[in-house]
Amino acid sequence: MDCIHCKSPNPERWFYCRKCGKKTSDTKFTTNLFMMSQLGKRTDIELTSTTVEEDIKAMNRRNYAKGW
Repeated sequence: MDCIHCKSPNPERWFYCRKCGKKTSDTKFTTNLFMMSQLGKRTDIELTSTTVEEDIKAMNRRNYAKGW
């Protein structure tokens, strides 16, 4: 597979070209493809932003509740 930019051979199939430094192939996976997949259609996933400290506290509470 050759680089799509400089046509340099890429027998080891690196992600980035050793000659020009750009990606050697076009992107095969896009956000649009993900949104059309079954996982992209799920609406029960809740995304939140939290700090590391809050996450550690929540993990400790879950582990303590389990009796670990």
